[in-house]
This record gives sequence, C-alpha cells and structure tokens, in this order.
Amino acid sequence: MRITIGLLFLAACSSTPTGSTCPSENAPTYQSFGQSFFTTYCTGCHSNEASNRHGAPSDQNYDTEDQIRAHASDIDLEAASGPKATNTSMPDMGGPVHAAPTDAEREMLGQFLACEQQK
Repeated sequence: MRITIGLLFLAACSSTPTGSTCPSENAPTYQSFGQSFFTTYCTGCHSNEASNRHGAPSDQNYDTEDQIRAHASDIDLEAASGPKATNTSMPDMGGPVHAAPTDAEREMLGQFLACEQQK
C-alpha cells in the first residue's frame, strides 16, 4: 500500500527538467497554446515540410502534438523556463525565426510540456 501511494505521489509531482509542472487550473493545451507556439518558433526548422532545417535533426519534427510529446524533455532542455532553469538556446536566431519567445512564453512552454508528459 505504501509503495502504491509513493508511486502515485511521485507521478503527481513529476516535472520537466526545468522543474515545470502542469497547473491544476487553466493548464495550457495544444489548442490554446502549443500549436501557435510551435508554429511561431519551431516548425520553421523542426518540420517535415521545412525546406531548410538550419541544422535541426531530421528526427525532431514538431508538426503534431504527438511529435512534440515524444520530444518534450528535449524541448524543455532547449527552450523552456521553470523554477529550476531557463533555457534559451532555441529557437536559433540564425534560422527563420526573427524574435525569441518572451520569458512568459517560455514559462508557459514548460507548463505545456509538463502537461503533455502526463498524457
């Protein structure tokens, strides 16, 4: 019984590398946040449709929610912000993106990725 409760507690408290967690209220979803964020900042390079990937690995495409979920931890390490870290190496400003996400957008990204990892 104690092991089960402990495992449930760990699952509820699990977070991304930045320490972001999925908020219990007004959690960002793919429809409310993710799709727009990734279209604006990521899929210029991380897409099956990108004609010039600017060095983005060919196996990291973020065209769909499932593709994003599969790479959530990597994305968090490169672009998200949370209580443990703020990561700003992506987007690479040498690519097609001409403005970086705001700190608030990076925090929301961390929360979104934490929510995605719970699915």
